[in-house]
Formats: sequence, C-alpha cells, structure tokens
Amino acid sequence: MKKTSILIYVIISIVALTVLLFVLVNQDKKETEAESDQLIDDFEQVTAIDVLASEDISLMKSDQGWQVEGAEEQEDTDKIDSFLLAMEEMTGEAVEVKKKNVNLDFPKVVVSFMDQQDDRQRIAIGQMHDQGDRYYVEHKEKETIYLVDRSSVEMIPLQRLALLDNKILTISSQDITEIEIDNGTEVIKLNKEAPFSEKESLAHLSGWYMHEPYQHVYSVAFSNAEEMVVGVDGIEQVETVDGHDQYGLADSDFSIIFSNGEEEEKLIIGDPAANNQYYVQVDGKEEVYKVPTELLDPYSYKAYDMIDHFVHIVSLEVIDELTIETPEESIQYSMNHEENAEEEVETTVFHDGKELDIDTFRDDYKQLAGLTFDQAYKGETVKDEPEVMINYLITDENNQSIENTIAFHAISDTDYAIIKNNSSEIDFTIAKDKLHQAIEWAVQTGS
Repeated sequence: MKKTSILIYVIISIVALTVLLFVLVNQDKKETEAESDQLIDDFEQVTAIDVLASEDISLMKSDQGWQVEGAEEQEDTDKIDSFLLAMEEMTGEAVEVKKKNVNLDFPKVVVSFMDQQDDRQRIAIGQMHDQGDRYYVEHKEKETIYLVDRSSVEMIPLQRLALLDNKILTISSQDITEIEIDNGTEVIKLNKEAPFSEKESLAHLSGWYMHEPYQHVYSVAFSNAEEMVVGVDGIEQVETVDGHDQYGLADSDFSIIFSNGEEEEKLIIGDPAANNQYYVQVDGKEEVYKVPTELLDPYSYKAYDMIDHFVHIVSLEVIDELTIETPEESIQYSMNHEENAEEEVETTVFHDGKELDIDTFRDDYKQLAGLTFDQAYKGETVKDEPEVMINYLITDENNQSIENTIAFHAISDTDYAIIKNNSSEIDFTIAKDKLHQAIEWAVQTGS
C-alpha cells in the first residue's frame, strides 16, 4: 500500500510539472509574440515609397510593378524586391526611450509609405543599439519607438544606385570558363579544362584548374573557385567618375580577364580610392568606376594560396594498383572494384595475394591521399635518384591504363623535391618527416 501511494505521488508530480512547463512555455511564447510588432500596416496597399537620405529616392507601383523614379540605368528587380520584402516583414520591440538619446530628434534617414488613399506611414532611423544587432526606429504616426533587427534596416537604400543594375561586366558566372589574373608579380591562368581523366577528376571538387604560373596543373581550392566564379556577378560599381584623369589605370599592374570561350572582358584595376574602394575600368570602354575592395579580394590571392596543396589526390575507388618504393623495399597493393545493387562501388584490396581489411586500409590511405606539399621550389634541376616513389595505376573511362609516378628527391636533410611523371620541372617541396609519417603504415605492411 505504501509503495502504491508513493507511485501515485510520483505520477501526480510528473503531471503537475508537465502542465506547469506547458503553461510557462506558452506564456513565454505569447509574451514574445506580443513584444514583436509589425511596423508597416497593410503593406500590400502601399503604392509609393520615398526614402529621404543622402539622396532622395522615390519608388512607384504600377501595373508593371515597382519602378525607381528618375532611374537613368537599368533597375535591378532583385534588389528592389529584397528592399520591399524587408519593409513588409519589418517587426520591432516597442521601447520607452527619448528621441534625443537615440538620434531620432533629427533623423538622417526617413522612409515614407503612401497608399492610394494618400494615407501615409513614416519610419525614422535612429542610432544602433549598444549590442550592435538592432536599430532604434520610430514610427511617426504611431508615435512609438521600436528596436528593429539591423538586417531589415540595412536593406533601406541610401542612394538610387543601390537599386540599379550596377554590374560592369556582361559575362556572367553561368558562362565563365576562364580567368586570367595579372597581379604584377605573376600571371595566373585558371580554367575548367581538366588535365585528368574523368575518374581522376572525381577527387578534384572545384572543377577549376590552375595552368599557370606553375609547370604542372593544380586543382583550385573549392572555396577560392566559388568566390571567384560567383564574384563575377557581384562586381558592381558604387560610382561613375570623370574619366579624364588616369587614376593609375594607364600604368596599372593589376588586371583580370574573364572569358566564356567566345568573348572576353578585361578589368583593369587602378589606384585605391577613398572609402576602401578602387578605380577600375573595362578595357576598351571610357567609363571609370569606383568598386569596393572586397569585391576584388577573391582575385587578389597569390597563386599558391588559390590551389589545393595535395601532392597527388585520387579516389581509392578508381585505383587498380598502388606501389610505394622506399630505399628498403617495394610495397604493392592491387584493388578490385565492383558495383553493388545500389550502384555503389565496393573495393577489395590485396597485398601479396592476401585480402586486407578495407576499413583499416581506407583509413591508412587517407594519410597518403591527404598528403600536402609545403612550399614552392626555387632551386636547380635535381639529378640524384629519388629516395621514395609512389606509383598509381588506374583504368580510365575509355578502358585505357593511366600511370602516375610521384618521385621524392632529397634536396636537404629535411626536405624532398616533388617530381611528377619523370618531369624535369619541380614546383614544390615537402618535409621528409611528413612523407615518412604518411607512408609508415605501408612500410609496416611490407615488413
């Protein structure tokens, strides 16, 4: 009986706690919803918007949609739509604060919304909150000050230019196939022409390759390739300037050529301008623009910092034979690949006719596949025999055998020069200890 009473008390306690938690959660939810107010009422009825800022901007709604009044250039519908959506969804938390304490007594930015009945709603933008995540915004007709998320407020255009198509290139990211960068120190040539078979290319994620300035071709790092390709659409001017002055364009040592295989556009970068911008010009055109430095940053890296630093990366699922030769021995692995019912490749690895545990081998192989070089080589041609050699044999999609040999020649007590496929050209070096550690598992297999 006593145990039954205790059990009943426990059950009642759990139920009570559950109910209490439910009440508290819903109360908190209601309080949160109550704190967040819609700033602009009946936004769908708005037909005119005026932005009073460093430059006055007017937008009018017609049967053709929203247009920027007085726009001399092509409007950017995506930018206009983003601005409208931010205003429609703008919400804020009402706060008690004096106007003069948050720069709302003489606001520098006011946005006015008018409907067909000439009913007007105005919001004024004050200073940013101390936490840096929201602005003080006053709805003048409601006579209320709100704290509004900065992402919404910063969608308000302060110049007409912010709503226009300000691209200075006609080539788009969808069509670009080649980029050539001359930074005054090196000429970097990038394109989508893979020097590898389709099977070898599986391990090269970006699909972009650097053909110069190095002797061999290297895969462009995915993040760098993405920034450069997507960045083509984002190169926009913030101002057109008088082109009579040179602005460092005549003797520029920084240019970028974008090509889509049929046509190319050359962007010439001149002197730095104020407000973290550069003067730029499209070759063959008279206009000179100011472009934010951040839009040019993806093309400002050194060649070495644009590429993957893998010595030689190839997927285990395409290798037929792997041979690692050291001064002491030669270790050879053979692979068999078959597709299962799910069309996934299942690999079996053999050494000296003995099947190896695939999971263990895969973990070991990752050390070799992930091996990276350390620095560019600036010495003379190496004539000594290699101390270590790694040989990859694969069969490509045309049933042709492809062999890649990576040789490591000692150039000091601590470093190897890397030579690919018996070439006399050397691009990079690697620390001896680093290589030895990456192949230690294979040496142990052979011993």
